[in-house]
Amino acid sequence: MSTAVANRYARALADVVSRSGAYREISRELEEFSAACRVSPELRRVFETPAIPFLEKTKVLQAILARLGGSTVTWNFLRVLLSHYRMNLIDEVAKAFHRLANDRLGVVEVRVASAAPLSEDEERSLRLRLELLTKREVELNFHLEPALLGGIRAQIGSTVYDGSVRGNLERIRRQLTVS
Repeated sequence: MSTAVANRYARALADVVSRSGAYREISRELEEFSAACRVSPELRRVFETPAIPFLEKTKVLQAILARLGGSTVTWNFLRVLLSHYRMNLIDEVAKAFHRLANDRLGVVEVRVASAAPLSEDEERSLRLRLELLTKREVELNFHLEPALLGGIRAQIGSTVYDGSVRGNLERIRRQLTVS
């Protein structure tokens, strides 16, 4: 239920942002605000506690955005979330907006798992190969997975490209057991 609500708010914001095309800026501002709420349980409580008057919550929101340097669009949107008692969905809304923004900008999100951190040259080479494969700009999200032993595994949507040592060993094992 909350994911559906978060998606509706994110879509509404994306429709507003489509006029200016400032998807990346707004996405960054939402993520910064979301991160501030994640690291401060007190701040989350202020926004989620019904006993605190709306005017006080608005002042807190304004002070935070002044520090973060948020745009008018972000300020207005967060104020809407606050007035509709949806500030508890900020993490989900920020993620949903980021996905929508990437979709509207033609950017493909790729989750890359590797056994060890990749060098800048390896990242650049991987980015180029994936952009050739998808014919779109890619956003790489790296994470370490020592169980891979070596190599990488890239996931684009539901498609997985497994170039890991573990994946190769598994393919060899299947071939040997089938034969």
